[in-house]
Amino acid sequence: MTNEQKVGLFFIVGILLAIFAIESVVGTGLFTQTYSLYVDYPQVGGLRTGDNVEVAGVKVGKVDEITLQPDGVRVKLRLNTEAVVRRDSNARLDYQLLSGTRFIAITLGTPSQPALKDGDTVAGTVPPSLTHMVDEMQGVARSVERLADSFNANQQEVLSTVNAMLVENRASLQQALTNMESITAKIDHGDGTMAKLLNDPGLYDRVTGVFASLQTVSDRLARGQGDLGRLLSGDGALYDEARETVASLNVVAANLEDISTRIRNGEGTLGRIVSDDSLYVEAEEALRGVDRATASIEDVGPISVLGTLVTTLF
Repeated sequence: MTNEQKVGLFFIVGILLAIFAIESVVGTGLFTQTYSLYVDYPQVGGLRTGDNVEVAGVKVGKVDEITLQPDGVRVKLRLNTEAVVRRDSNARLDYQLLSGTRFIAITLGTPSQPALKDGDTVAGTVPPSLTHMVDEMQGVARSVERLADSFNANQQEVLSTVNAMLVENRASLQQALTNMESITAKIDHGDGTMAKLLNDPGLYDRVTGVFASLQTVSDRLARGQGDLGRLLSGDGALYDEARETVASLNVVAANLEDISTRIRNGEGTLGRIVSDDSLYVEAEEALRGVDRATASIEDVGPISVLGTLVTTLF
């Protein structure tokens, strides 16, 4: 092999190595099979040819061509054949936060959807740019500034109104404060019922005693002690006794009602005494006879007493 052949071979090998190095670093797609997709944007915000294209965060191609259209911008993407883009995938125009470099991020889409072929168009989305966000922030800042100005104006008006109210009601407020001071002083000195309730050290003990008594009573009831406890605890014997007593009282009440009815109707001796006045007349006549007999006894001798009594009474 001559020197010229050696130099030529070395030159060719160097060119091949350079091509492989460029392909591995830049990714020109010379040694890989690719296909093209198109995406339309209203604006690309600084996207350039050669910027990366990613599917699910994996670099799979480059921006091959950018063409200005009457209604926006058409971008041609050059993707590796292993990168599958579905019909419902979305090509989002994104940018790296630190460097600001643009790239296109494509979603995987639904596996059941058909895959796009060479020359198809994928839907595109342009997120709000940094400039747009800055403009929005400026609008918010202007709104806040207007709100602050309005608040300052209203604040002056509100303060003026409050000041006028204080001036107008100063005497009433002063009197109310004086009354409150007097009331608190009386409470502090122990004057009045409220003060005694607040200052009496024995009130807590008395209340505690009352609650302790109530607790004792409730405990006895819960244990079934006493008549009421037996009733609450479901003592059947006591309940039966109470029922018998009530039944007896009902019988007594019925008998009393029958007796009172018979007396009112004049039945029996007691009824006749209550309703018939002839007995009273007879008793009165008998008393008069006794009076006459007594008078006769005083006038006659002892021998004729028996005969006078018999004559008077019979």
